[in-house]
Amino acid sequence: MIEMTIDSIRVSLMNYQHVVILREKASDRYLPIWIGPAEADAISIKLQNVDLARPMTHDLLKSAIFALESTSGTVVSKIVVNDLRSDTFYAQIIFESTDGPKQVNVKFPTDSNSRKGYDNGSWISLTWQGKEHKLKIVNDWQESGDRFIEAVNDDSLMFVLRFDKANEQWLLTKIKLDSRPSDAIALAVRVTVPIYVDEAVLDKAGIILDRETGKPIPLDKSADKPGSKGKVDEQELKKLSAFYDFINTLNLDDIGKHKS
Repeated sequence: MIEMTIDSIRVSLMNYQHVVILREKASDRYLPIWIGPAEADAISIKLQNVDLARPMTHDLLKSAIFALESTSGTVVSKIVVNDLRSDTFYAQIIFESTDGPKQVNVKFPTDSNSRKGYDNGSWISLTWQGKEHKLKIVNDWQESGDRFIEAVNDDSLMFVLRFDKANEQWLLTKIKLDSRPSDAIALAVRVTVPIYVDEAVLDKAGIILDRETGKPIPLDKSADKPGSKGKVDEQELKKLSAFYDFINTLNLDDIGKHKS
């Protein structure tokens, strides 16, 4: 994951589409994400420290999260733009406990020592804070000798679990909530948490600028790179071409000069 900052919010003069421009914190690579006008206002108002008589929806969400923190010690730790599919960006809001991973009770359909119990698509039961959640496993992996599982419920809440071998117990390490990037960014600027983008998303849609013309230069989407997930297929390249045609309608002469 790559940490980003907000460079600016732009409007296309061709179709009045709003775009938030994220800038890679450690380089001059940018990621434009189209957003709705209401979400653009929500981000801009907070960045400009405009006081409103009544809270906006994202202000209410911030207050609800702070209430959650006071009662359970759960906070938003970051937001992640984690995917780009069919011209649509996807994001997640990451929640973690201030006291570290929490012990939970997990029941598998088979014995937990069996490989079958970890298969993607298998249903498990998780009990946390006195409430039982029925979850479907969507991912599992080994990291530093520990087993991790990602499992999601019907409300698109994803629970990330780690098995503590020393104490023979499952720990809840974080919860991921699916979100539109615009909403996630509007929340991030209110609760002051970092914004990250998955490197695969930047590989697909990241841009750099021609120093002479100020025009966006798409990165090479067709070349394999060490650590990349492979070439972008022809159909996706066509969609990305339309994306870059749209980005070229923006005035980006002063990009990089805005404070995030």
